[in-house]
Amino acid sequence: MKTCSKCGAQVADDAVFCTVCGFNFGAAAGAAQPQGAPQPQPQPQYQQAAPAAPSHPLYAPVNPCDKMLGIIAIMFSIYGVIIAYFGGDVNGQRSDYLRFYANEGLVMFLFSLIGIIPFIGWIWGIFMFVCWIIALVNACKGETKPVLFFGTIRIIK
Repeated sequence: MKTCSKCGAQVADDAVFCTVCGFNFGAAAGAAQPQGAPQPQPQPQYQQAAPAAPSHPLYAPVNPCDKMLGIIAIMFSIYGVIIAYFGGDVNGQRSDYLRFYANEGLVMFLFSLIGIIPFIGWIWGIFMFVCWIIALVNACKGETKPVLFFGTIRIIK
């Protein structure tokens, strides 16, 4: 039986921890190295820096109300554009996010009118549907990523 150097309790000879106070006998044995033995070098402690906030406007934080109005602008065609453009007016200011999606919704609506042409319009309609899905996903993510050339055409400034 050995005695705990911290609390004085009697413990088994093969015990690693004291059953009363929890003292670690292995750590105490490692601390009592002979004088001639090389001392282990302390390991450097690395701190992970917090990721910097993205500065690109594509990933700028978006107001949840603006995000919902951007989704409405894409989903409900010209009616959604009107709701998003006039619904997002706060103190006479519209956010860049809403202006972007109101513009993209309007441009996509105007280009989708080509779909009334027989045969060519049907293929164009499928293309516009895919573009609509991409724009809707981007609006749900809160990103102002233009869909193909629709984001470069500016009607609403």
